[in-house]
Amino acid sequence: MTTLIKSSNEIKKVLAVSERPLGFIPTMGALHAGHISLIKAAREECKTVVVSNFVNPLQFGPDEDFKKYPRDPEKDYKICQEQKVDYVFAPSEDEIYPDDQSKKNIISLPLELSETLCGKSRIGHFEGVAIVIKKLFDIIKPDYAYFGEKDLQQLYIIRWLVKEYNLPIFVRACPIVRETSGLAFSSRNKHLSNEGKAVASNLYKALKAARANIKIGIFTVSKSMLESLIYLSRFPEIKVEYFEARNKVNFAKTDDNAKSGFYFFIAAKTNGVRLIDNIEV
Repeated sequence: MTTLIKSSNEIKKVLAVSERPLGFIPTMGALHAGHISLIKAAREECKTVVVSNFVNPLQFGPDEDFKKYPRDPEKDYKICQEQKVDYVFAPSEDEIYPDDQSKKNIISLPLELSETLCGKSRIGHFEGVAIVIKKLFDIIKPDYAYFGEKDLQQLYIIRWLVKEYNLPIFVRACPIVRETSGLAFSSRNKHLSNEGKAVASNLYKALKAARANIKIGIFTVSKSMLESLIYLSRFPEIKVEYFEARNKVNFAKTDDNAKSGFYFFIAAKTNGVRLIDNIEV
């Protein structure tokens, strides 16, 4: 049975006497196959599984899609029921941020994590993510927390957060789940038509091509990215924001002659819908 709880105090009381280990999947709702893979991973190794459903205003900029972000709490709850989630925590904004001061408790993140890639254009986004995740961790107190590798920059920040605050939480990274076309599942995919999804699948094709060029030794890192950008220029619906390579160890820019040990990252708008993806090399 899946229980829906909206009160922080109530879920704290319930989880205090729940079986351990406790697995936690923080989400903003609009659940899809990627989220389901996280729930299944948690269900395999945890006695109790909690999914949160909260669209966090602090991680959206003034010109971003907070109001348009897809919301379907009833469908989300049904998915959680089907996946045998024990508790769905769906707090209101006032529950998470009871006063203005609670929105101002900024967590200072390492600049190499927060001001690169998505952080360049989404000012304050990762600080907003860090604030809400820390709050949710303090409420739920999980043993394991599950995150998808599609939001890889976010994952690095969560790992930093856990280490910085000495939180007794194991962060589990789960592989990207993709549609048949290769397009990574995302809640924002709901804003795309079938034709738009087909075009957007070229983001993954560009990532794979860049990796292939590295693996067979044809090009340097920068040349591989350039070739992929040339490929994407064939699609006027795609507006690339960035295509970069980052070191796996410290998230620094990758040496141009590197052959492994890094990720290619891409962010682009397809028909106005912002999507991100990455691939390991």
